[in-house]
Amino acid sequence: MYSTDLTKIKLDEFVKHLRSIQLLPSQKVLLNDIDLNFKKLAEMGMSNLAEIHKLLKNKTNQSILSQKLDIAPEYLNILQRVINSYEVKSMSIDKIGVFTETELNILKNKKISTTQNYYEYFIKNPSVDGISTNKLKYALQIIDLLRINGVGIEYARILYEIGIKSVADYKNTKSEAILEQFKDANVKKKLTKSNLGFNDIEYCRRFCDKLDCEI
Repeated sequence: MYSTDLTKIKLDEFVKHLRSIQLLPSQKVLLNDIDLNFKKLAEMGMSNLAEIHKLLKNKTNQSILSQKLDIAPEYLNILQRVINSYEVKSMSIDKIGVFTETELNILKNKKISTTQNYYEYFIKNPSVDGISTNKLKYALQIIDLLRINGVGIEYARILYEIGIKSVADYKNTKSEAILEQFKDANVKKKLTKSNLGFNDIEYCRRFCDKLDCEI
C-alpha cells in the first residue's frame, strides 16, 4: 500500500503516540484534555484514525461534532491536520529527475504519471521495455523513501547514497546511525548544504513506522 493505512492506527495507540513525540507549538493543544476528548470520540463509535479522518474532512461535520461533544473547533481542526500528515502525497513522476523525456513517455503510455502510479505498478511488474532494470529499481527505491513524510527528493537521494534504500532500511537503522553516516558522507562527498539533525530523522521515523514495507 502506497500510503499509511489509517485503519491500523487505533485511538489509544495514537494518544500514546501524541504524548511521546515533540509536537509543534500549534499542535500542543491536542494534549489538552486528550483522554477525555478521545474517550468522547470512542463513545461515538470511532476506533481508528481512518474513521476520524473521514468524519473531520467535512468542515460542517467538524462544527456539528464540536457542539455535540463539547470539543473546541480549533482542537478538531488541528487534529485533522495532524491526521492528514500521515497521508503520503503523490507527485508527478518527472519531478524525481530520473527519467529522460522518452522514458517518461514510455511510462505515460503505461498510465504511469505519478509516484503513486509508479510504486503500485512496479511493486508487481519489475520491468518495462525501453528502460533499464537498474534505473527502474533506483526510481522505485527513491519513491519508496519519498513515502516517508518529511523526506523530500534531496533527502531521499542522500539516504540512498548512505545505504538507506527503502522504508524497511529506515525502520531497521537507528537514527544515531543514520545521522553518523550522513555526516561522514557529507564531509567526503559534499552531498548537501542543508543541516540534518537527530530530531529531523526521528520526525520521519514516526511516519515510516506505519508504512508497509514492500521492497
